[in-house]
Amino acid sequence: MKRGVSGAGGPARLEVELDRPGRHVGALFVPHSHDRSAYGRITLPVIVVKGGDGPTLLCTAGLHGDEYEGQFALSRLARTLDPDRLRGRVILLPVANPAASAAATRTSPIDRVNLARCFPGRPDGLPTEQIADGIFRLLLHLADCVVDLHSGGGTLDYLPCAFGRLPADSALARRVLDLMLAFGAPHAMVMRHPEASATLVSAALEQGIPAMATELGGGGCVTPRTVEIARVGIENVLAHLGMIDAVATPCAKARLLAIEPRGFLRAPGRGAFEPVHALGETVRTGETAGWLWDFERADRAPEPLLIPDDGVVVCRRVPPMCSAADVLLHLGRDTTRADLLGVA
Repeated sequence: MKRGVSGAGGPARLEVELDRPGRHVGALFVPHSHDRSAYGRITLPVIVVKGGDGPTLLCTAGLHGDEYEGQFALSRLARTLDPDRLRGRVILLPVANPAASAAATRTSPIDRVNLARCFPGRPDGLPTEQIADGIFRLLLHLADCVVDLHSGGGTLDYLPCAFGRLPADSALARRVLDLMLAFGAPHAMVMRHPEASATLVSAALEQGIPAMATELGGGGCVTPRTVEIARVGIENVLAHLGMIDAVATPCAKARLLAIEPRGFLRAPGRGAFEPVHALGETVRTGETAGWLWDFERADRAPEPLLIPDDGVVVCRRVPPMCSAADVLLHLGRDTTRADLLGVA
């Protein structure tokens, strides 16, 4: 496929060189007519780095606009990845949700749709749904493997990790787990029964494509460490896929954790949460997790909230103010590859 790829089947258009060796910069476009531009469009930068024969890795970031670690890492990789040392093709989508990235918001300010929850998208839908359709229809089918970089954004803070789900197909599940461990983050977390649906990762898995995400810190900030974990992680994946020679930095031995539904502590109502535990602490069922305060009722004692399960605190809410059902923290339990894959 060459520059000027057709968008047949939907309004999204992909204009980038895909097959010629070298580094090529183009874009995925979605039309967006609005008050200030009758024939406007939303532009997603797409960078293709093509070497010799080999697989195709699709890397995305910025599906949530307030998560910047992946946007930094892929933008730098787009400038530094050498096509002469590459076997295969890397497609980089560093800013998948440009309006949300510019506004530092989780959802798009254009239509308030969450891009990371609307795959495979709708060609006749809202602008964000059309972006999802364009990524799904014009890019995903090219990929042999997908890495979707996320972090906690403005409301959550995570232990930096490879983050994923394992499909029912056992062979594909093994490839996904191998991919997550190869990424080399300090932790690898597997959601046993994920609530989130219509994600890019779930869409890829439904197509039989190995795919994983990350959660690289968060808390409304970016650190050198989390950006470096993302950068090195992509290089580790490239080496794992045989697309580059092994990198000088060896993969870390990740702590493997399972995330169970019962490991989520949610706010019972509105208030301000005062936590007891920090990220990485080991906790036990029934311990005090913190207190929910009503600052407007000085006569009301804070409500104690209890740890829902044994485990390690892998994620915490950052803003103290919360509403009913907001996740305040969630826990992971140490597990093994054999347990996750159901191997006796």
